[in-house]
Amino acid sequence: MKKLPAKQKGASAIVTFIVLALLAYGIYLGIQYVPQAIESRAIDSIFTTIDKDHRMDPLGSADEAKNKIVKMLQVNEMNDMAKNVKVKQIAGTITIKVKYERELNLGYKVKPMPYEKTLVLK
Repeated sequence: MKKLPAKQKGASAIVTFIVLALLAYGIYLGIQYVPQAIESRAIDSIFTTIDKDHRMDPLGSADEAKNKIVKMLQVNEMNDMAKNVKVKQIAGTITIKVKYERELNLGYKVKPMPYEKTLVLK
């Protein structure tokens, strides 16, 4: 009696190639996005620290707030971010705003990723 051919075991080369291509694309996007997310969370952390410090020892002026945030950016090695910081003082309320844009290269298109964070100190 003749033996029937065995069923295929495992994936074909094409399926394996597609899975590896999707995995590589995910890694490519992650390499770009993760540093942006870390940078955004670092600014959130700086804002939280400034807010807590302001509650304990209120900042007197916009210049004092600007100096404090620039020092904290330097500590986090984010010196280039200092040019994106705007500090205003209106009637005793200090507003700190950080607005910047990064790019996420999707391979077929470059997508701008705007970030804007505001902290109001009363």
